[in-house]
Amino acid sequence: MLPSDRLSFITLLILTFKVCVAEQSELICSHQPIVALAGDDVILPCYLDPPISASFETVVWTKPGLDPEYIHFHQDGRLMFETQNPSYFYRTRLFVDELQNGNVSMKIFKVKISDAGKYFCFLRSMLKEASIQLTVGVVSTPIIEVVSNNSGRVVLQCESKGWYPEPEVVWLDGEGNLLSAGPTETVRGPDDLYTVSSRVTVEKRHSNNFTCRVQQKDINQTRETHIYVPDDLFTVQSSSLWIWIIAILIISTFGLLNIIPLIMEHTKRRLRNEIELEGDVTHGVKQSTLKVKGKPKVQKHNVNMNAVQLQLLVEGNQQQEDQREQLDRVQRSQSEETSGAGNNTEDTLKHRETQR
Repeated sequence: MLPSDRLSFITLLILTFKVCVAEQSELICSHQPIVALAGDDVILPCYLDPPISASFETVVWTKPGLDPEYIHFHQDGRLMFETQNPSYFYRTRLFVDELQNGNVSMKIFKVKISDAGKYFCFLRSMLKEASIQLTVGVVSTPIIEVVSNNSGRVVLQCESKGWYPEPEVVWLDGEGNLLSAGPTETVRGPDDLYTVSSRVTVEKRHSNNFTCRVQQKDINQTRETHIYVPDDLFTVQSSSLWIWIIAILIISTFGLLNIIPLIMEHTKRRLRNEIELEGDVTHGVKQSTLKVKGKPKVQKHNVNMNAVQLQLLVEGNQQQEDQREQLDRVQRSQSEETSGAGNNTEDTLKHRETQR
């Protein structure tokens, strides 16, 4: 066999061996989601098992939904920048020295929330493909503050800004027991980050230690803050409440002391007006009685006119009901006096006729 033929035969054997090994080897990526926090570097592990060299393979990483979808295109020993999605420029790399061991893992630098999703690794010549899920999270430390304290109870508020995905909030006492809190308020900002806040009303306990815990189970992240509430904070509002009650009583008493003289003065003025009004009516009745001689019908008409005038005066007074009762008494008195005056006039005329 010629040397050239021998070399060709050896090459063919090597290629045949590689194909056989490649057919037996599998491309395996992590079956568990890879979790990373925004701003961190993350590795998407993927390798051939049993390990064979992938140094001369075309290794392609893609993410469906992007245009172009190529995250990293490795061919002929180098990255093909012209095919890479611009959002991943200078943020991806393969472990070139590990390709000979079948390690085709990709590293992403400074991951973003938008990087989250499903990735595919593809080896062209071996027709091998596998996928892996990347989850990106954002976390922040919660802040606790006392928002109010009333009747021996204290209201605590916990707020944490900048979470992804949406977290949940729980309250714990010093012994680690869950506290019953109000509903969690959640706001999603334009940057897709969540702000959560929750309030809880607490009473005085043995330790007065309370914990606000914000957690996100998908990214296995938890942040918590502790607060100690002093004993006097549970009673300060109770003392303040008594101060307010005393202040209100003092103000009410002062107001009554100012109002009572006004009421008495108003009562005196009303009584004075009633006395003066009664005097004016009596005087008018007497004048009508003097004029009734010889003209009983005209006299009755004048009395009625005085009653109308009196009615007009009474309507302008604030105590209309009391004055109307007084008017009724005056009118009844007028009627009796008028009737008596008419009888006296008739007796006088009869006496004169008798004398004649």
